[in-house]
Amino acid sequence: MMNKVNGQEQLLNRKREKDFSRQGITFHTRANSYLYDTGTGKVVQLEEAVAPIIDALFNQDMGLDEFKGLISNQVLADSIAEFLEQEHLLQNPEITHFVDMKPFMSEEALACEQLIIELTGRCNLRCRYCTYGEHYEGTREFTSEDIDFATAKKAIDYAYKHRNLEVFAVTFYGGEPLINFHIMKQCIDYCITEYGETKIDFSFTTNLTLMTREIAEYLVQIPNMNIVVSIDGPENIQNKNRVFANGKPSFEAAFRGLKLLCEAISKYKSKTQLLFSSVFMPPFTAERFDEINDFFESLDFLPEGTTVSATYPAPGSIPDSVFEELREQNYDSSKDISWVDWAVKKVENSNDLPQTPNLYTVFLQQILVAIHQRRLVKEPMDRYPYNACCIPIQRRLYVCTDGSYKICEKIGESPGIGSVDTGLDFDAISEYYLRQYESQSMNDCSKCWAVTLCDICYAECYNAKGIDLEKKRNLCKNTRESVLNKLCVYHDVMERYPEIIKLISTIERH
Repeated sequence: MMNKVNGQEQLLNRKREKDFSRQGITFHTRANSYLYDTGTGKVVQLEEAVAPIIDALFNQDMGLDEFKGLISNQVLADSIAEFLEQEHLLQNPEITHFVDMKPFMSEEALACEQLIIELTGRCNLRCRYCTYGEHYEGTREFTSEDIDFATAKKAIDYAYKHRNLEVFAVTFYGGEPLINFHIMKQCIDYCITEYGETKIDFSFTTNLTLMTREIAEYLVQIPNMNIVVSIDGPENIQNKNRVFANGKPSFEAAFRGLKLLCEAISKYKSKTQLLFSSVFMPPFTAERFDEINDFFESLDFLPEGTTVSATYPAPGSIPDSVFEELREQNYDSSKDISWVDWAVKKVENSNDLPQTPNLYTVFLQQILVAIHQRRLVKEPMDRYPYNACCIPIQRRLYVCTDGSYKICEKIGESPGIGSVDTGLDFDAISEYYLRQYESQSMNDCSKCWAVTLCDICYAECYNAKGIDLEKKRNLCKNTRESVLNKLCVYHDVMERYPEIIKLISTIERH
């Protein structure tokens, strides 16, 4: 039983606290007010009389005298202070360290879940938003290099030897992986022949333009095959931004490849899983989102279980020429809408939540799962996670065409971590991806209310020398806005559609 504390004085002490904003944030739906507590991850619905007082705690512009007027009701102040104390809310201590990952930094502790093999640096398309385009800094440009089987085999053997016993996956990456299909096939056949006693999940992403009947029929007969297909929408949208290296449109070839793949799945009654991966390009209007969504919903030949997702281009990856063209067309950016707002409006205008995946239900799932599966503890945690960073080399290991290892396929220019010939360099991993990340990030993270919901990872803030703190800080404001939006959407949807909890409770967060 806690000692009786004067509620007014306790709340005043909290108001005086330096950097109080790191304790959490208040937010509001159309029906209710809430408090998100950083230390525990708890979200508390606030009663009407309580909400203005908790809001005022976070209002840096409100002085102590004005705040005293808000808490003049001694009974209410005592009740609020007692509740905050009992639930360990707004008690997040000053934290100076991230969680300890050093125990994972040894060959003996290695438990790799996924090996990603860069089959080729070549691609037959030149998508206008591609991060490997010449206008985008921070990643390599397209190359003429392919991996050879001997190099890929060394990586497979090493990753399999140090695999997570319950999970092992082999993913192929490019460029366009089908350009080097014969090596992909060798790798798959080798895995099945040598390690067939283990369930291995295979996957790759393709633009579909090089798909043939023979390739399709081979792929769909491989157990546990997952194929991500890159189509941005109907022909007019696809051909605007996804073009061949010679500038010709790609929709016809990609759609033909999609049909061949679906026909092969049907022919062999395959359990191959398809996932559409699309990239939104401006204009970001509700009409455009509707057009893309309608296209995917119209594809009645897709195998059961096919899903669809979409993302925005990576920051800085859209060339200036795109915006110049839009200005010439008198593009009015005031009509833009975020995909979050679009998804919410689509659900609001639906009589029931759709049972089949489409863009807006997938978007909502992404938001809801991120909040639903947040870390929750009874008392404030004493260590922060490395934002959204994977445990280096445990979640995934990426091998480049030249046999060098990297943390993941998305990271671009970054310090190397070894090679298939020299092995993993655990000292480099610890220095660049643990010590350096923590030492340079902690000062900012310790003052941020969104630190445990942050989705920033290594891939977004590294260069050849290591962490780029300025680049990371530029992401922070947008990240906080995004997290706050997710909190609002999650609780707004839950208030109106509580049955959706059944839909998201079984979804695995990646």
